[in-house]
Amino acid sequence: MPNTRDRNYVIGQEAARGGFDSWAWDRPAAIGPPATVNTWCTPRFAVPKQVDHDERRAEIANATWRLIAERGIEATTMRAISSAIGMAHGALKHYFPDKNALIKTAFTHVFDATNTRIRERLGEATGLAGLRIFCLEVLPIEDVTKLEARVVIPFWQRALADAGLQSVFTDAMNVWRQQIHAFLRAARADGSVRASTPDEAIVEHLLAMLNGAQILAVLTSDTTTPKLQQQMIDSFLEGLG
Repeated sequence: MPNTRDRNYVIGQEAARGGFDSWAWDRPAAIGPPATVNTWCTPRFAVPKQVDHDERRAEIANATWRLIAERGIEATTMRAISSAIGMAHGALKHYFPDKNALIKTAFTHVFDATNTRIRERLGEATGLAGLRIFCLEVLPIEDVTKLEARVVIPFWQRALADAGLQSVFTDAMNVWRQQIHAFLRAARADGSVRASTPDEAIVEHLLAMLNGAQILAVLTSDTTTPKLQQQMIDSFLEGLG
């Protein structure tokens, strides 16, 4: 007859009934009186790791835009991103279900980063001086902005067939339109802009130049150099006087 006070026997019986797993419990050296199993068994519960989802999304966005810039959109697979940040492939899909969601996040990351640089560089500058700073931060002149251009170009390609991505780009350009209009109003107020051309046309001309420079600087970098891009902007702004 088994010894019902033997803890190994009790553990085996409880495990057989689904009460607990023997490896998940601490057991003291002495059994003590045969009251209940819980008098000498204390459960250990694993505390789930707290995940900051906003921080994780930012981490994914940062890895995504870098991979797209360095490898291209086709080579930036969900598996490549998962590997880059040490995340399970299935877990990544919890945040971003498909590649369009990733390219949207990458574009938004680049757009937000550009706007942050603009704010930091502007300080108190306004009018034409502020507009020049704005343009130089958008143009692919520095190493980081050249990489960002490599994200913007495939984003445009995807947006041609995706209404959601088109909407994201439209919203982004509307933000920049408002900013450029504000610079022009200040410049007209201080007399540095006297051109008869309507501001709406100036804004669209400038946006076309800034967006077009993304392609030229990436595909014809030997011609569309950083120096030439700066000369383009300076010439344009001088023509507004």
